[in-house]
Amino acid sequence: MSEGAKTTVTTQSPAGREYYMDIARVLSMVSVIMIHVGAITWYDGPFSIYPWGVTNLFDILSRYCVPVFLMMSGYLFLDPNRNISVRKMYTRYLPRLLAAFFFWSFLYAIITSGFLTQRTFSEDVVSKFIHNLFFGHYHMWYMYIIVGMYIITPALRGLVKDRQALRYFLIAAYVISYLIPNIMMLPHIYEHVGLYFNRLEFAFVSGYVFYYAAGYYVATEEFTDKQKKLIYLLGLIGLLGTVITMTTYVLVTQYPNSVYHEYYTAGIPLYSIAVFIFFRDRFANVDPQSKPMKVIMWLSRLSFGVYMAHDFGLIVFKKLGLVTTMCTPFISMPLLTLMDLAITVFIVWVVSLIPGLKKWVI
Repeated sequence: MSEGAKTTVTTQSPAGREYYMDIARVLSMVSVIMIHVGAITWYDGPFSIYPWGVTNLFDILSRYCVPVFLMMSGYLFLDPNRNISVRKMYTRYLPRLLAAFFFWSFLYAIITSGFLTQRTFSEDVVSKFIHNLFFGHYHMWYMYIIVGMYIITPALRGLVKDRQALRYFLIAAYVISYLIPNIMMLPHIYEHVGLYFNRLEFAFVSGYVFYYAAGYYVATEEFTDKQKKLIYLLGLIGLLGTVITMTTYVLVTQYPNSVYHEYYTAGIPLYSIAVFIFFRDRFANVDPQSKPMKVIMWLSRLSFGVYMAHDFGLIVFKKLGLVTTMCTPFISMPLLTLMDLAITVFIVWVVSLIPGLKKWVI
């Protein structure tokens, strides 16, 4: 194919399974855990290049995880060739999300409401339990996001059929939802531009819908070598820009404001898309019969449950003082991440053995 040629591409294996997505799912799952391992001490001073800066670097390197999760979901649910009707969305997929949410949220609420320590159903405990049950544990904000994506999926499935319209939507969504809001964080910009920009009411392209729609586009687009180099360059710029901006801001202000490394900052989408394309191209032709892939596929099947349950181990770590500052973060970050992964995989595996639960909460 000539360098200028471009068409859509299908990366499915002969059996129909896209094994690169199993690898992406497992590595994203590990990265979620690493972010939350680092978060135990990320907000604590002193804020310096070392050790806090190392923890922050691990955090930002892992920030592709939620965008890649959303992109994988977008690819799967927006594919016009897949039979995903409105009826199926509301009778199969959304009920499963809600069942999983309340199952795991119930367990977290028991721990976080104070019931285990106070051993009483006082008004304060009951009120906190109800609040925590419906709001979910801190990391379960993602469930609200994915429910919202599922609800608008029928409309977006119509959009992705028009390739040109989809490209325009993605460009507009990135500029409106990520780039311009970041520019408005610069001194004196908001009072001169932001007040007028916000009156345009661009809510229909705000939030995480960019990642969801980008997943289908990126997974089905064949990029030329030149385009890939540009995407990787932009991804590197996005990553380095986020690291430099976040680190400089915290070191100068000595205040742990995380706004500059959230998933809606301008650099994270560029970095995440580059990572997703790397997964797609690098692992498109892996051998599913190899021992490593069999392990990865098994972990991939448990990944949703691991995402939901992984903070149980971190709660215990905090109680025991197992945090990133116990030794150099070069060791503590990956070590605690792997420890929590092992604990969580065991918990989810046990839950999966309970009849009826595997289908609804794993």
